[in-house]
Amino acid sequence: MIINIHGLYSSGENSKYEWLKENAPAHEIWSPTIGYESMNAHEILSLIREKIPNERTGVYIIGSSLGGFFARIVNQIFQDVTAILINPALAPFIGLRGVLDCQAYLELAARYLYSDDKNWRNLHVIAGDSDELIDHEQMTAKMLPPGFDALHWIRGGTHQMSVYSPEISAILRDILSV
Repeated sequence: MIINIHGLYSSGENSKYEWLKENAPAHEIWSPTIGYESMNAHEILSLIREKIPNERTGVYIIGSSLGGFFARIVNQIFQDVTAILINPALAPFIGLRGVLDCQAYLELAARYLYSDDKNWRNLHVIAGDSDELIDHEQMTAKMLPPGFDALHWIRGGTHQMSVYSPEISAILRDILSV
């Protein structure tokens, strides 16, 4: 099973979902459209958690931008779920004040992302070095442990970088074994 969580102002039928349908047809794909502005962070996490099967071998979660925040938390809760974060917004309570209920995001981050007992297994991060919305060198990279070897920098990659690019497609195929 592959779970695809889109970013703010996107939908479940995003380019990652289209890429997955084309490149991972043997996998069940769940790609919901999440109403970030009408649901709080706790509700969104509950919605995603309900879809995680008891048998988690071969379960992947891909999160783009704000979806990366939730994919990282799912990976922290279910350490055998492989998470792929694409240009993740790992601190949305900073950059999205006034847009979201940032208190709920801060509570989830404090509980799962800033605890001393972090899981780094089965985690992959794809970050564009030219992302115009998130400075991944200042935010994302500093939230990863020293020597973390599953951070894939995409030269010239913007926030809306395409999974259809040969470099990103190759990374995804390798992780998903498709």
